Amino acid sequence: MPGADPSTTCATYEGSAPPGTWAEVTALFVAAFAAAPYGEDPQELARIRTWGPTQLSHPGGRLTVARQGAQCAGFALVHGLVEDQPWQAILATLAAHPAAVDALDRPEDALVVHELAVHEGFRGRGVARTLLREVLRDRDEARVLIGVYESAEDAVAMYERWGLVRIGSFRGPDSDVTLLVLTSLTSDLSLRLSTPSQRVSVPGPVGDRRPPAP
Repeated sequence: MPGADPSTTCATYEGSAPPGTWAEVTALFVAAFAAAPYGEDPQELARIRTWGPTQLSHPGGRLTVARQGAQCAGFALVHGLVEDQPWQAILATLAAHPAAVDALDRPEDALVVHELAVHEGFRGRGVARTLLREVLRDRDEARVLIGVYESAEDAVAMYERWGLVRIGSFRGPDSDVTLLVLTSLTSDLSLRLSTPSQRVSVPGPVGDRRPPAP
């Protein structure tokens, strides 16, 4: 695994995952996004144990969990754009960019990275890179979309180092959070993630966030 700790192992689930896996994911999710720069409500974050399985059951749903030994080191959750109305509404506000238009015209050919998080104790070891590469492995969708809080500067910089490009930003009417939307062709991103490179040290939480409700 280029740039990754060789002791990292990944398990991938499509459509559904065991309750014990969701318990691990929930604990990591709460710890990662209750911390700065996100500062989200832990009780609200814990609801991923309810809505996460629903997202995984959507068309194209896939969950990849990284472990180092018995410890859950991170996870990535993706699904197709085709049934994601909040994401489609966000892209509609960014329709000045050709990539947004392309995704809306062909939602069945676009993949949303709904969540990506790495445990604080395992950052700087290439876990995020490994997770994204594994969750994108053998995907048929041509385009990948990622949303990340503008305040998460380290995560934004990491994605841009991987070649994802910004297509715009969005802030919901009742939200004080600005979401940056980045994209890449799936084949290009997969190739870049598989190319050996130096490990990236990310001091803050690594993560993609579900978009605020339009």
